Amino acid sequence: MKKILMVCTLLCSFLMGASAQEEEIYNEVKRLMTYSEKQAADKSLGLEERKVACFKYDALYYLLEKGGQTEGFTVIELGTQANALIEFVNLYVKKLAEAKNKKERELVMARFKGATTGNALFNDMDKEMVYAYIDNPGYITQFSIDTNWVSALEEVKTK
Repeated sequence: MKKILMVCTLLCSFLMGASAQEEEIYNEVKRLMTYSEKQAADKSLGLEERKVACFKYDALYYLLEKGGQTEGFTVIELGTQANALIEFVNLYVKKLAEAKNKKERELVMARFKGATTGNALFNDMDKEMVYAYIDNPGYITQFSIDTNWVSALEEVKTK
């Protein structure tokens, strides 16, 4: 009987630890959204930086909403995707800044854009929404928001 009680106690503490970890991940994604939203509204930043922050906010919001509606999508996956999204966009901005001329810049843009359109996460059929940034010349982040950011990041890092 003592063994069963001990196993139940350990199991409960493990489950509570997992729940706390999931809450921490969820809160971190919300914090990233809040930070991006504040950057997007900060008039002391440059317009391009604000637009990049706007994209990050929209993509994080989409991940949170669509992930919450998708059976089997876990908070751990949310955290992994959110982290890869931020890393993907930051790497893109860095590579764009390093481009020496217009042709190199266009190649960087095409490579990163292709990585987002070729790696859907939810296969969302609402293309008007998920491709809202794709053909918008007002944004340098011309990406699909329905993206498996882990796969897209891996793709641009290996090429």
